[in-house]
Amino acid sequence: MSRRVAYGMLALVACGVDARAFTQQAQADRPAAPLVSVVGCARRAPQGAWTLTNATEGVETPTLFMSAKEIEEARKKALGTSRYVLLGTPEFLTKEELLKSSQRAAFTRPEVANATGQLQDGRKLLVKGLLIAAPNERRLNLVAVQQLAETCK
Repeated sequence: MSRRVAYGMLALVACGVDARAFTQQAQADRPAAPLVSVVGCARRAPQGAWTLTNATEGVETPTLFMSAKEIEEARKKALGTSRYVLLGTPEFLTKEELLKSSQRAAFTRPEVANATGQLQDGRKLLVKGLLIAAPNERRLNLVAVQQLAETCK
């Protein structure tokens, strides 16, 4: 244990703070939903809901961004058998689709709408998102989307 940590623990004990409370707070600060990376096929239902089908199992990742190396490795990755419902999709659609979703047009001007256009039906994607496990489905609250191929093979 480093001197700095030891002095910090000593200070906590001297101030009457239980080290377990410190550890519990550190655990409470962690998100309940892990950030995962997944490769799969984008599918849009007629009602507009998005899913990632033929997807790989989510792999925990510490970073929100995608490196060139990670994207290249994902291009070579075989598709899987998992399925995820995608949440937080508007920012990854086209600008026109973003402005049609929810009430975006009411508070977003077209000239400053921020949409990547990466989420398109039938494309192979690498996505990162917070994994939310529901009783009958798994959901990904998207934080990053990258097209890997124009078709899903």
